[in-house]
Amino acid sequence: MNKTIPAFLIEMSKQMHEQDNRITAEPIWQVRYKQYLVTECGYNEHHWEIFDTDGCTVLFTSQNSECSTLAEHIRESDPDWIRDFMVDFDQESFEDALYREINSGWFDFDDLPDGLVQLYMQEIEVIAKTCLTEADANWFIKRKQHDYPKLYTYVESMVFCPQMIELRNWIMSLTTAEVKA
Repeated sequence: MNKTIPAFLIEMSKQMHEQDNRITAEPIWQVRYKQYLVTECGYNEHHWEIFDTDGCTVLFTSQNSECSTLAEHIRESDPDWIRDFMVDFDQESFEDALYREINSGWFDFDDLPDGLVQLYMQEIEVIAKTCLTEADANWFIKRKQHDYPKLYTYVESMVFCPQMIELRNWIMSLTTAEVKA
């Protein structure tokens, strides 16, 4: 029984020969994005945030260079806290003093107004899709980027996955690699 090899497998074979494997043996392409999870201080944290527990919003992040949202929130919710906080700051604006103190490393975050907490965030990578070719991974990004945070490609190895390696090698055997001069 002779079956014709589908055109998409021939095209996939060509792509596998031509793609940059990023110095990875037995490559398989992954589409990933970054996500942040709450962690403890000192445990693989990437950054920290000041979070409003009432409105469930981030008011300040250590990745940002300003604290106007946090200052505005405190102005609206707790002017008495501002008065007590500003006792040590003569001519400085509230926003500048707050930013300097928060970033000094000496600020006691337990002294924040009620309803505000400091959360430590851990960065993780989430796999959205796994593909046999870079072209397929890039197609997924082009088609589905609007549904995810910033997507990017990553190459992982299929080492110790003999059936996947055998399948990849069979697909690659359908065409020959072009020799580059």
